[in-house]
Amino acid sequence: MDINKIDEILQPKDKPKALTKIYGTMGICLGEELKKRLKTYCEKNDIKMSRLIKVLIKTYLDEKGV
Repeated sequence: MDINKIDEILQPKDKPKALTKIYGTMGICLGEELKKRLKTYCEKNDIKMSRLIKVLIKTYLDEKGV
């Protein structure tokens, strides 16, 4: 996984239509420490946590060829 490319992917785009009801997935329990780290990073870089998680999952699956 090229984590440097992830920062490029996360650059703000036009606001998408709310598709959460159609394509949303189950809640994820990250635990206290991981959630805190994720939140801190996203706040510092003005990124939504859900967007970062989506990009990480997509990048992982793309690299696995799934």
